[in-house]
Amino acid sequence: MPEKVLEIHALSPLLFRDGRPFSAADGIETAARSLNLPLPGTVAGFVRTQVGLAEGKGFSHEQVQNLHGLQVCGPLLARGAEILLPAPRDAVVYRDDNGSAQVMKLLPHSPPDGAGCDLPEGLLPLQVTQDIKPESGYNLWTAAEMERWLLGEKFVPQKIAGLPSETRVHVAMDTTKGKAKEGQLFSVAYRPLEMGRGPNDYQPASLRVRLSLPNGQAPAPIGYLGGERRPVTVEVKESLSDYWFDCPQAIKQRFAGLGPGARVRLVLATPALFEHGWRPGWLEKYGQQHLPRGLGKVRLRLVSAAVGRREAVSGWNLQLNQPKPVRWLVPAGSVYFFEVEEGSPADLLESWLRPISDNQQDRKDGYGLALWGVW
Repeated sequence: MPEKVLEIHALSPLLFRDGRPFSAADGIETAARSLNLPLPGTVAGFVRTQVGLAEGKGFSHEQVQNLHGLQVCGPLLARGAEILLPAPRDAVVYRDDNGSAQVMKLLPHSPPDGAGCDLPEGLLPLQVTQDIKPESGYNLWTAAEMERWLLGEKFVPQKIAGLPSETRVHVAMDTTKGKAKEGQLFSVAYRPLEMGRGPNDYQPASLRVRLSLPNGQAPAPIGYLGGERRPVTVEVKESLSDYWFDCPQAIKQRFAGLGPGARVRLVLATPALFEHGWRPGWLEKYGQQHLPRGLGKVRLRLVSAAVGRREAVSGWNLQLNQPKPVRWLVPAGSVYFFEVEEGSPADLLESWLRPISDNQQDRKDGYGLALWGVW
């Protein structure tokens, strides 16, 4: 089936709950907070619902199983025609003594004799070369900036903080009396899909996903995404290269000249789910079947990693009518440093912006989109 890009536009600010309790009970949070971006599983479920609605076959058990197997890659945030990606965690932006923005590149470092660390055996720490205070607001990078970083270039990215937050205060209603309940105030933080290039220059943003659809098939154009059933539109883009971040030719050429012993880097474009928490389980499964694209052909040795604080994912299982167990995500932007022991590093590019989580269903949900570079 041909692959296409779906672009999701919000008709009102969206809400992507962060999983914290939200209730009027004493001691329970009365503010509903929103994630910066929806989790891949949230968007995958939305896309499958839209496809099912367009097919018009209902949502029988068999139909739900078919939709559940649909591979969805995303979401990626776009500002106009520009793809934006989470900032890699091996880059630290700071201000020098003159107030100019600079970037410190974190690289694996062997401690000198007599020094050590408490990392797992065989892993090296990342070297911090200066005592600086990280600058905030550099949360997203453009695709062009990410390409330069993956190729090992050093530069200062533009400052892109992310989607704004819009907090609204609401009052609980007494349905029997038709008036507000006294003292029952609560707030909700929404995420408008818009971004600014300057203080007074805002433009619409969108979410993009990539999936395979049969010829002539398109998802329902209007749907509801996230909490509170906020309305969105869905648009099918026929041209992949114009609306997706394909592997750049410069990275393909760099990887084509690499062999065993090469040092390669993995940056996560979306949060990932691994068997061993922060550590990918496929590292010990070289040569086995049913591994993420290209990873079964290359034996990698993990040298170091820059991994952010874990994030939770849960939800409600509609089939079993019960909560899903909490699982812990490796956050987007996390970076893994490898050395190639066997195989051609060019095979790793088969998983460029493809999911590399350990579980097959998690990959179908879009967890762990990969970006590859050198170090």
